Amino acid sequence: MSQKLIVVVGGTGKQGGSVARTFLNLPTWRVRITTRNPTSQAATELANLGAEVVQADLNDAASIEKAFTNANAIFLNTDYWAVWRPLKAALDAEGKSYESASEKAYETETGQGRRAVDAAAKVPSLERFIFSPLIDVIKASGGKYPRSQHANAKAWIANYIETAHPDLAKKTSLIYLGGYNDNPSLTPRPNEATGRYMFIMPLKNTFRMPIIDPSKSTGKFVRALIEDEQPGTKLLAYDTFPTISEIVSSWSNENGKEADLIPISIQALHEKMGMTWEHLDILSTLDETGDYMAGVEGYIEPQQLKASKI
Repeated sequence: MSQKLIVVVGGTGKQGGSVARTFLNLPTWRVRITTRNPTSQAATELANLGAEVVQADLNDAASIEKAFTNANAIFLNTDYWAVWRPLKAALDAEGKSYESASEKAYETETGQGRRAVDAAAKVPSLERFIFSPLIDVIKASGGKYPRSQHANAKAWIANYIETAHPDLAKKTSLIYLGGYNDNPSLTPRPNEATGRYMFIMPLKNTFRMPIIDPSKSTGKFVRALIEDEQPGTKLLAYDTFPTISEIVSSWSNENGKEADLIPISIQALHEKMGMTWEHLDILSTLDETGDYMAGVEGYIEPQQLKASKI
């Protein structure tokens, strides 16, 4: 049986690992993952499952072009935080502002995305290109909240596909993942005074937050986009889509512990809890628009997929 080739950029990460494992279980596909460290435990585990592991770096265009050779499908997810976190830690240690970390991470991620997109556009065998972006916070907020560069960088890459490579855009679908199920903001803190637990949230209790386990579910949605859906599909991918109140109730029921939703302002999160505007501008946008997909038009949800029972 003739097999097609999917190349998974960052196959050792949560999203990429899920995609790699899903396609490794499909007899019509073979899997190649790219990683900066082919000897890592995650890379070794995927190699043992049958993946081809190649060393490639999104900062090195030649290595990416080589990794994409003969690809029929490519999954791309870029990693802003790998740059931002160590830079911010170093600036914190020096007592300096974190803003330059955001600027550098934005510059790095958009450059990595541009190189990957340019390389994909050169692959004659390519049939499907899947990119994992976030909302354009600047667009969604009308320019009011410009500082969530982790989202803005991914939005820039999605726009670059459309404007710089229209032929590649015709092969492209976008997967917008819901909030990760292990996000610290979805984990309550104990209230020692009451013996209860506190969900400290700046979002209204009626706000609907899509939740996904990226390590388990990303792959099934990417498979659907590649095998079942037409290019050009924008998918909001999630496992559940509860309100904030439902998140609190669900956690309480599952853990057998009483929990409360504690409202807090965005400004208080910054001043009292030290959260950066890098994280908070996107929350301000979600709070004011009441929409997790603010500014994104024409997207579908899992129940609208042709294979809706995935």
